Order: sequence, then structure tokens, then C-alpha cells
Amino acid sequence: MQYEYNGNLLEEDRINLVANEIITAYPEIPIDKAKEIAMLEGKISTACNLEMVFTRLYNIMLIMSNDKSIVKKVYLDLFNILNANQNDEKIDYYYQVLEEIYNFLNSERTFPSLDEFI
Repeated sequence: MQYEYNGNLLEEDRINLVANEIITAYPEIPIDKAKEIAMLEGKISTACNLEMVFTRLYNIMLIMSNDKSIVKKVYLDLFNILNANQNDEKIDYYYQVLEEIYNFLNSERTFPSLDEFI
């Protein structure tokens, strides 16, 4: 997925850009949901990092939590990304959240809120 610099864009243009990036990676997500996801994300004005990737993928799963097939697909993508970035300082936090999303996918809980992990 692309994480294009958008710090110079007006909010509507930024939302449209991010929504298109989401749909390019996950074409099964409807445009209205992609825009809703994009609204949760701040401006990108620095190089992409793991926190940006985690936040976007988490937001996709959050908004799409009524469609477990999409959540599972994004979950697997995030799992693979985390496995490739073991040296990140927040890796334990990311895995805790991922574990609870796994429990959600197995119908053991509701979709986790990031507030649970503070």
C-alpha cells in the first residue's frame, strides 16, 4: 500500500488520496468506507514508518469490522508486516493489539479498542 506525502493537501483532497490508496490495496472496500477510514488518519508529512502502517491497517479493520473476511485479509497483511519489523520499539504493543484482533476473528470478543492497550 502506498503512504504518499499529503501534508500539503486540503482535507478533502487528502481524504480522497488516502481512500484511493486503500482501495488500490483492498478493492473490495467500498469508496464510502475507504473515505471513512481515511478521515481517521492524520496528514502524512514524514517518511512512512511502522506506526503509520499499523494505524492505517488497524483503522481499516476497525471500520470494516462487520466484514470478517476483509478484517482477516488485513490482519494477515499486518501480521506479515510486523514479522518483518521485529526491531521496532513498539513491536510488543502491536502484537498485543494483533492478538486481540485474532480473538475477535475467532468470535471470542468484540473488536478491540486501542484504548485498551495504553
